[in-house]
Parts: sequence; C-alpha cells; structure tokens
Amino acid sequence: MSNSNKIAQDKLKLLYMLNYINMPLTNIELTNYILDHNIMDYFTLQQLLSDLCDSKFIVLNSRNGNEYYSISEAGIAALDMFGDKLPIYFINEVEENFSFLKKQIKRQRELLGHYYKRTDDEYIVTLQVMENESIIFSLSINVPAENLAKNICKKWDSNPEEIFGSIINTLTSDFK
Repeated sequence: MSNSNKIAQDKLKLLYMLNYINMPLTNIELTNYILDHNIMDYFTLQQLLSDLCDSKFIVLNSRNGNEYYSISEAGIAALDMFGDKLPIYFINEVEENFSFLKKQIKRQRELLGHYYKRTDDEYIVTLQVMENESIIFSLSINVPAENLAKNICKKWDSNPEEIFGSIINTLTSDFK
C-alpha cells in the first residue's frame, strides 16, 4: 500500500471511530484507544487529527474546560463515500471494543470525584453525579489530609453508584 493510500485509510479509520462512538472524545480518550489497539502511532495520530480538523472533516469543540473531537457533516459524507475502503477486521474490532469504551467514558463523565488543596492542612473533595450535562448531585467534603482526600476519591471512583444510592437512601428514608 502506498504511503498516500495508508494516510487516507488512517483518516477514514479516525472518521469511522468518531462516527461509530457517536459522542465527542478528548484527545486523551482517542489516543489511549488507538495506542492500546495498535491502530497507529502517536505522532501519526496527532498529525491526522490536525489534518482532519483543518479540512473540516472533524471539529474540535471546548466544553467544561476540555476539548472534544467529533465528526462533522463533511466527515460523515466522506465516510459514506469511502467507508467501503476500510478493512473488515478494523470495522469488527471497533464494533467489539467501542461499545465498552463508550460505556466507560460515559460513566467517567457522569460520575466525577476530585479534590484540591485549599490550605496546608485542608483539602476539599467534591463528588458529583451528572446527567445530560447537568449536575444532579454534588457533595463537597472538607478533609484535613491529602491521603484522606485521595482515599475518598478512590472509593467514589470504584463504586459511585452504590455510594450515591446509599446517600440518597439515607436522605430520603422515613424517620420513625
């Protein structure tokens, strides 16, 4: 395969992935998936993302302090025209792996836990639940040590549904 054909196919692969997942992805999310599955190297990926943005096949939007890539109408049209050039093994791999990745990314974006240092002996831990890009639950906790803040975030990240459910049950249960 000539170099120009390889570049064209790699661009189609990126368009296919963004179209298939049907949600905006950060550079880190896209890079991790592509490197984990040996689809292309980091430098090629970054160059192709830049090329696709410049040619308006993908768009880069900022939201909540992050930048997200998504496929444009022109990108969808290009994929419709040339998508048959993608290898079947690649399409199967994306379909197998992206369903899990989409659920994982969605969960990470909807259930957030982070902390920051307020003073030398004071950390603020914030736990949030998002739905449709709106915060439906937010809890901030003031703790005296960073290791405690890290531990709270780690517990939240490992099982946020159960912790959130427990808090809601405690707050909404009838008192006798």
